[in-house]
Amino acid sequence: MVGRWRGALVVLLAAAVAGIPSSPSTGRTAPGTTSLGQAQQVQQVEPRVVLRPRPNVVFIMTDDMRDDDLRFMPWTRRMIGDKGVRFRNSFSPYPLCCPARASVLTGRYAHNHRVMSVLLPYAFPSFDDRSTFATWLHDSGYTTTYVGKYLNGFGKWPAPRSSGGTSLSYVPPGWTDWRASFDQGFAPFSPYAGDTYDFFDTTLSRNGHGFTPYEGRYQTRVYGRLSERIIARRAASERPFLFYLSFAAPHHGWPVEPDDPGPVVRDDGEVTTFPTTARPNDVKGAFDRRIRQAPGVSWVDPDFRDKPGYLQKPALNAAEKAALLEVTRQRAEALSVVDEQVRRTVRALRRSGELGRTLVVFTSDNGYFLGEQRMREGKIWPHEPSLRVPLLMRGPGIPAGQVRNDPFSSIDFAPTIAELAGVTPRTQVDGVSLLGVARHGDRGWTRGVLTETGPQHPEIERRTDWAGRAVLPGGDRDVRFAIGLRTPRYLYVDLASGAHELYDLRRDPREYVNLARRPSYAGRLRLLADVLARLRDCQGEECSRPLPPDLAGR
Repeated sequence: MVGRWRGALVVLLAAAVAGIPSSPSTGRTAPGTTSLGQAQQVQQVEPRVVLRPRPNVVFIMTDDMRDDDLRFMPWTRRMIGDKGVRFRNSFSPYPLCCPARASVLTGRYAHNHRVMSVLLPYAFPSFDDRSTFATWLHDSGYTTTYVGKYLNGFGKWPAPRSSGGTSLSYVPPGWTDWRASFDQGFAPFSPYAGDTYDFFDTTLSRNGHGFTPYEGRYQTRVYGRLSERIIARRAASERPFLFYLSFAAPHHGWPVEPDDPGPVVRDDGEVTTFPTTARPNDVKGAFDRRIRQAPGVSWVDPDFRDKPGYLQKPALNAAEKAALLEVTRQRAEALSVVDEQVRRTVRALRRSGELGRTLVVFTSDNGYFLGEQRMREGKIWPHEPSLRVPLLMRGPGIPAGQVRNDPFSSIDFAPTIAELAGVTPRTQVDGVSLLGVARHGDRGWTRGVLTETGPQHPEIERRTDWAGRAVLPGGDRDVRFAIGLRTPRYLYVDLASGAHELYDLRRDPREYVNLARRPSYAGRLRLLADVLARLRDCQGEECSRPLPPDLAGR
């Protein structure tokens, strides 16, 4: 944490980027880490050398950023969106950090990769990381670099396929240069004990052989400066490169700041807290005149009685609205700093001469509620503020300044990047490549998007397996509290409690009216339920089976 003892340690940024140890290296595991045997590191396959002109990939991800948050990022819109395409219907099928990030890397739905939560036993240790778009590109000759937030629990929990210890020295397969941030895992009072969510005290891995702490430096700007140096170094090589830049902003985190809102009492007597992100002093107040209320304050459902139990909360009171206003302003301030680093990264590509042959992707792991559906803050549920994520993409063959309406899901990133790089995924993927759509235009919204929400309510459990069949005692029970289907017009949700939700988004884009019990929609509900029954445990090509004509869109 900020202010903790670091001894006489001095870490040079240039040394961190170049891989030069900041302290004498003996080749042993760094202090406070497990041994390589404990972490069960996977040996990298020596790639065959593949020289350019194969395209590079720069993949930029934020954390908890809403689609409409792009309005706070003019450089990102100008340098990526205006020079490429924006996918208007981009979704995170399981809108929660760890499951969403696993889907991005593997191209698989959560029910297939089984990273179902940010908590044990479903988080980072459960992730089978041996086949990701990083391993596919690395094994075909790409150099690969990762900087920033990885999967929740990296550092403090055991590595995948390990029975104990921590993952402080673990490097996932496929990464040439591994600079991920740690989610704790250090001994108390360790001079390295920075954290992914401490924005002024973050520690990055140094390729599993040590640590680079950044106490007192704002994390987002550290990542931006690292990106410049990494791109310059990779551009000097003859190999194509993959660079995954993962910001924690605007996720909430430390330190607690004087202007953070305190706890607020709801109208039903419950106390609500409003966690905030952190940002440097020079951007504080930058959006005070522009942002007058949180987006969800204008969300006013005239009749909330048709909503299922998990949504049954009182309307926001004046104190809560004021707290959410501060949360919204701080998020915008943090994103404005991310915007600066995106500008820095794209300019580094231009200076290196690589911009024209680089696919640049900007997105978020999931969206975020700011008052909608009476959700004060949060995600995980398949409603639009949580489900939708920004997606901008520029690169070889992609026209400038165009919009795409075909659905793009987290599971589509891996196959899209694989096609661009000319490689074949080593394992089955549930998504499809949308490189052709990015380059040539929409083909029509002809497949459904499966939504999943995991074991958030253990007191309400499904009595079925993942396919919906009755499960015997000791069988593989479906742990998802909510599964749903998003089509061009409808959102249908099946809850473990037995309740259902159905929204006609064409007539009701803010999802005020739950139509699940309306007789006039009974036929449409049955049709959606039939499609969901096919998708709920789909694998591979089954997941992109065409929708019935009545549900598809052009």
